[in-house]
Amino acid sequence: MKNIQFSKCRFFNPAFILIPALALAVTVNMQASNLRNNLQSFDVPANPATPSVQTDSVYNFVDKMPEFPGGEKGVVKFLSQTMRFPEEAQKKGDHGKVIVQFTITKAGKVENAKVLKGVSPELDNEALRVIGLLPDWIPGEKDGAKVSVYRIIPIQFQNVSPEEAWEANEKTVVVIDNVKMPSGFNPTIINYDKFASVVILKPFPEKEKSSLISKYGKQAENGVILVTTNKKEIQYSLPDSVLNPTKGTTTTCKEEAVIPEFPGGESKMISYIADSLQYPFIAQRTKTQGKVLIQFMVDTAGKVSNASVVRSADYYLNREAIRVINAMPDWTPGNKCGTKINFFVTVPVVFKLNLPSTEKKEWVRNNKTIVLLDGVRLPSLFELEWLRYENLASYKVLQPTSKEVIKQLKHQYGGDASNGVILIETRK
Repeated sequence: MKNIQFSKCRFFNPAFILIPALALAVTVNMQASNLRNNLQSFDVPANPATPSVQTDSVYNFVDKMPEFPGGEKGVVKFLSQTMRFPEEAQKKGDHGKVIVQFTITKAGKVENAKVLKGVSPELDNEALRVIGLLPDWIPGEKDGAKVSVYRIIPIQFQNVSPEEAWEANEKTVVVIDNVKMPSGFNPTIINYDKFASVVILKPFPEKEKSSLISKYGKQAENGVILVTTNKKEIQYSLPDSVLNPTKGTTTTCKEEAVIPEFPGGESKMISYIADSLQYPFIAQRTKTQGKVLIQFMVDTAGKVSNASVVRSADYYLNREAIRVINAMPDWTPGNKCGTKINFFVTVPVVFKLNLPSTEKKEWVRNNKTIVLLDGVRLPSLFELEWLRYENLASYKVLQPTSKEVIKQLKHQYGGDASNGVILIETRK
């Protein structure tokens, strides 16, 4: 089964990107009239269409440039629904960039479209056809008056296979630790840096597509994303090769690297950290608690160095965690094929206060808390720290703060709502 595995994943697929000044970039897919998101440069002739002497001048730049109804995304949507890759051009293998110039009059009309740089008669005519179908724009203005303005759109006709054109979308199945996310789960809200591995299974060729559907259901015809989380909080990783020896047997050795070891093992390390912590005074006064994730290097001599905060909790807690890690005794260094090597180690440092039982406890999410993503409940294993919050439209926490509130929540969301409800909406 064909797949792609990567450690850093971004699903960023804007249909359109606005170029400064006059240019818009549009790409037509031969298999579908969807727009591609790659932007390509183009050359504008030295003397672009100089208007003949008329009463009304046509400007290249004005104080307020013309605007398409719905903005630049509206342009993309219109063109993607209107453009077609001419059959004759497909047969001949024609492809390339057609640069079209046109005028948006002071009445907002699209007029005088002409090809500045063509590819073939078929592609040139198709580009002119769709530009001629553009609806009225909000006209440009100069010194407060409506005026006519030139616009230039380079349109890229590109022959690509379905497999090349395929991208993960909201219909793609997302599976985290063998648990299938609800139908319609939007993969763009996930921060893939938080996971141990991400594998994309494309629905190509047809045999692989059938296999995916058989295993993951009909929705898998849109591909599958397999995500594996970091099971252990204590993690070991090899640094960049420049920090480790490259001579001798290390270049040909096929054995797995042996991880470094704290004196007495991991359980002793956890005990050492807990016994060494000195709870910062200010954090105690403010009742600040949390978990700080620290990464450090164990070098070839077993020394601990380069400690840094991977996940922060609080300034004072972070500083104390760094102090404790830097004070660690020497480790048994890692090795590969008998050669000592450097290793990165990531460990959690937990700060927890023994608050009086009369102290009102802060509400925290548990495995029965209802988490609704666009109205659909997520599995209990879903961690909120996996989210890319910049891709969310809204995030609201409904805490079970009183009997009356709990009663209302249970009435609206069901019995588990007594454990709180988190409402998340994604950007459409």
